[in-house]
Amino acid sequence: MPSSNSFRHRWSIAWRLCVVVACSAALYWYGFSLYRRATSTWRWAHNIQGFVAYGAHEDVFSPDAARIAIAFDSRCKVLDLASGRELSTLEGYTGQGLAGFSSDGKIISRFRQDGPDRHVADLWSASDGRLLGSIRTQGDEGDQSPDPVFSPDSKNVVATIQSGLIAWDLSNLKQVAQVRVAWPEDQWLPGRIAWNPTKQDLIVADKDGTLLKIDFVREKALPLVPEQVKAATSLRFSLDGMRMLTVERDDGSVSVWDATTGKVVASISETDTLHASFSPAGDRVVTAKRRKDVVQRSRWAPQFWDCSTKIWDAMTGRMVEELPTTGIVTFSPDWTFMAEVGPEGLRVARSNNSESCYFPEWFDGHGSSCSFARDNSYLASVNGSGRVAIWRHRDPSTPWLVWIAGYDLLGTVLALAALAWAMAGFRPPTTPDAE
Repeated sequence: MPSSNSFRHRWSIAWRLCVVVACSAALYWYGFSLYRRATSTWRWAHNIQGFVAYGAHEDVFSPDAARIAIAFDSRCKVLDLASGRELSTLEGYTGQGLAGFSSDGKIISRFRQDGPDRHVADLWSASDGRLLGSIRTQGDEGDQSPDPVFSPDSKNVVATIQSGLIAWDLSNLKQVAQVRVAWPEDQWLPGRIAWNPTKQDLIVADKDGTLLKIDFVREKALPLVPEQVKAATSLRFSLDGMRMLTVERDDGSVSVWDATTGKVVASISETDTLHASFSPAGDRVVTAKRRKDVVQRSRWAPQFWDCSTKIWDAMTGRMVEELPTTGIVTFSPDWTFMAEVGPEGLRVARSNNSESCYFPEWFDGHGSSCSFARDNSYLASVNGSGRVAIWRHRDPSTPWLVWIAGYDLLGTVLALAALAWAMAGFRPPTTPDAE
């Protein structure tokens, strides 16, 4: 019969083998995670499953990208992106939709029908979800529901209606002006109206593509320049309010204006432009254009996939760089990083296209929206399933902090220690001394 020592040895070998397997798996998991943390520029800090249910939803970031409001069905919640903590649930939200997030922490809904030719939009405090009140139109809206837009200083909100514009004072939610503007048939086209962020002037493009400056005091829309050569479909200001760009109606080319003199200072030769915006300093312009030579991957693919992204000099109109992209690119506030969402998932890279980080599992068939924090400390994104992810940016000047922070290092050390202990037990069994 086998000795008791031999039996105990075989039993010890068996369970130590189990320990070795478990420790090897843990070492692979924690070690690989620790390696990724130490070598990746961006790491996945929060993965919030089911923040809203699966299905069509709306989301809007705060201007400083510190918070995001996400609405689904009859519920809307606000998330603090720095901590990944839920801040509030909007009181009395019944599926109105989201129109904007102000710089002072207010959220406004889309307008909903409130009787014949009347619409109402609700206003909330993002910090506690409290309903602050509502703004109402007073007729002449037609059968379309307008979307309210905050002014940069968050003191006013405007909405486009069938006959023009309505403005409200947010301090008392009272209507202060109504201005007549003749809109084109596609009057809800993004970029049709734009605020000068420093002067608080509102500029719009009417049905003829004429740029008009809105005078709320006299309730008039006046031509921005005496003689406008090209009709515009959309416009946007630089952050300092000194320059303005327009996308032309006829060929989709881009013009850069001096906002002070009202003169075109540069013409960008790109045509069929889908999107254009300024760099933080206003000296560069980025454009997105759908590639005509690329076959659409799927009949479900949005029109912004397979887009080329180009950087232009805002003063000369010459192309500076073409980025190898397949979707609309979101730049960080200082243009240090860019994020691109497409069929392959999420890609984060430096603006010169170096140090790319790929997150292919992020794509779920619906695309996503994303935004950077002002200081580049994190990137937040919500995908079509209502899952929110927050990526932290690793400071390359302090890589040693990565190795001692979090549970990855602890898990790696414990797995190594347990593996060494288990391996030490693999030795021949002892036999009793012969008499």
